[in-house]
Amino acid sequence: MSKPSNEEITKLTNNIYQKLCSMGANPEDAKDIVQESLYRGFLNIEGINAKAFRSWLYKVSINQYYDLCRKNNKRPIIEFEDVLLELEENHVEATVIKQEEKEEYEHVLQQLKPLERQLIKMKYEDEYSYREISEKLNLKESNVKTYLYRARKKLTSLFGRDHNE
Repeated sequence: MSKPSNEEITKLTNNIYQKLCSMGANPEDAKDIVQESLYRGFLNIEGINAKAFRSWLYKVSINQYYDLCRKNNKRPIIEFEDVLLELEENHVEATVIKQEEKEEYEHVLQQLKPLERQLIKMKYEDEYSYREISEKLNLKESNVKTYLYRARKKLTSLFGRDHNE
């Protein structure tokens, strides 16, 4: 691994120091942990992938902090409010996106012919096999496959057209 520049090392160690302090480490312990982790990093620099050095150093530093907490019988501070807020934001965003996608799917589905719509729903929503669909609709299995292929192709085309508008 090529050695990182002094500027990269300074930036990285400052970020790790701030992370440790945000987890509850006192400034002196955080400095000691960063220094020890950096020392270990340089001792093992040949065995560490260049792209993974940053992650490796973070992980070693955080693990050292956890070790220190265990040694001192102290629990690290976990910012539950931040975690909960992020989870809530992701959940709300995912729900909105899912609802929009469902509405778009229904809109595009309505543009298909009734048989095409029925085939798509039976195959992908009701999860019927080709054979079950052919029996229920009194069609040859080969025809079901052909109709479904055409319906999927049309559906893909309609989705693409809606996104370009």
